[in-house]
Amino acid sequence: MSSAPGKGRYYALDALRGLSILLMVAYHFGYNLVLYRIAPPALLDNPLLNVLQPFFASVFIAISGASCTFSHSNLRRGLRILACAALVTLATRLFDPNAYVRFGILHLLGFAALIYQVVSPVLSKTMRFGWAWLAPFFLTYFALDRTFPVEHLWALGLRSPSFASTDYFPIMPWIFMYFFGVWLGGMVSQGRMPGWFYRLRFPFFERCGRHTLIIYVVHQPVLIGLVYLILFVMRRLGA
Repeated sequence: MSSAPGKGRYYALDALRGLSILLMVAYHFGYNLVLYRIAPPALLDNPLLNVLQPFFASVFIAISGASCTFSHSNLRRGLRILACAALVTLATRLFDPNAYVRFGILHLLGFAALIYQVVSPVLSKTMRFGWAWLAPFFLTYFALDRTFPVEHLWALGLRSPSFASTDYFPIMPWIFMYFFGVWLGGMVSQGRMPGWFYRLRFPFFERCGRHTLIIYVVHQPVLIGLVYLILFVMRRLGA
């Protein structure tokens, strides 16, 4: 994405996406440390992270929505992401059948790209009301923050008491944040963002932002390996 509105790359979007994926990696590392009892639960279960985790997840999903407006084929993009999501599900299920990713953020982004491919003609007529997508997002975010006496509708956001997924981003409420990002992408391409937005440069985060799919797919095996290394050292030291 270039600094000129309407063409090339928009580096600020790359940087935000890169920062978001790195924060997600850091969160998952903390999750693994808690899961393997290397760190106390308070590392993740605290007021600060309870606010920051959904906030940065929202930023990542909104930026993904913005990026779909620049994609040559969201059908191909969505199928590629879903293929990676299936790989994550298979790998995590083989690793631990009791704690695996059933419908994580990659599943959401894959389906969201396909949904956008279908509804984009209608969606384009609502873009001037882009901020309005936040209303159904917050409404469903809090309304669905519980379990329901139904099975097999967890992809839509209706999870039963027995449902479990180590990474869970259902279509609702997150599709509304994705559509908010679609509106944001239109704002960016039309040059309606502040001038500094088009000049902002953070090369390291930009590089990460251009490879978020690869980072997401490989980060957990690397983190699990690091956790096992920490456990090995702790045992050797008699901790």
